[in-house]
Amino acid sequence: MLETGAEKMSIDTGAGYGGNKIVCDMDEHGEMKSDAMSRAAMAIEQSTEEKAISRDIKGYMDLKYGPTWHCIVGSDFRAYVTHESKHFIFFYIGKTAICLYKAG
Repeated sequence: MLETGAEKMSIDTGAGYGGNKIVCDMDEHGEMKSDAMSRAAMAIEQSTEEKAISRDIKGYMDLKYGPTWHCIVGSDFRAYVTHESKHFIFFYIGKTAICLYKAG
């Protein structure tokens, strides 16, 4: 279970390590969610260093959707963050966990 701001959300669409677990508070009709996931996949292909992956995703989201995005990348972690409404996603790509949100 992941807690975000005043909400608790948990969606598990797969099994295994991370599976296809996605926790999302983004507009389903916009392209923000697909942009975040595709950019993360591209960043993971280009680098194995978590800091570089995080910096790449954050930079892309800052340019496309405005500043104050935060991105945490790791192998397994929990997060409790305060974020702007409809600007949060937590997901796995393989064994890499990505928490992306806008605050500020």
